[in-house]
Amino acid sequence: MNKKNPVNSGIGLVALGVVFLAFQFINFDGFLVLPALGIGFIAWAFLSRKKGLLIPGGILSGIALGVTLSESALASGLGGNVDDGLFLLGFAAGWFAIAALNLLFFGETQLWPVIPGGLLALIGVGVMTDGVILDMLTHAGRLWPIILIVIGLSIVWKQYQSNEDADYVYEKSPEDLI
Repeated sequence: MNKKNPVNSGIGLVALGVVFLAFQFINFDGFLVLPALGIGFIAWAFLSRKKGLLIPGGILSGIALGVTLSESALASGLGGNVDDGLFLLGFAAGWFAIAALNLLFFGETQLWPVIPGGLLALIGVGVMTDGVILDMLTHAGRLWPIILIVIGLSIVWKQYQSNEDADYVYEKSPEDLI
């Protein structure tokens, strides 16, 4: 019988309460808030064996990484929209971390976080290239009806092929029924 242990959830809530209380009295300059919360949720997920806690942990950690990258010397040295692109890439890494940590901690493959992570990474690279990739995606986005046309034609073709095979149907005569 697999029973959930409420003690782990209680410990997690106490830890979060202590962190939030400390933030009210100690000046952290806001730098460690997001990483602490992200790592806290990831640790809570690991200790309580609740994979749903990886979602806020990954998102908060990704935002923390994005903020750190966008304010780094690399971003200021390259100029342009690189800082915005680096933020989006860091945020995308947080979504990828949800899938990776789920596989690492729980042995289950969850691919749904890869979709928003991939989109954020693609947009981040597009922003970093001064919109060249975003312009290409805009033009490619106008051609999506071609996918519908191809799917529709394939359905019609398969139906046509199956009807061609159905022309040789054996028809029973009244004598066969006796």
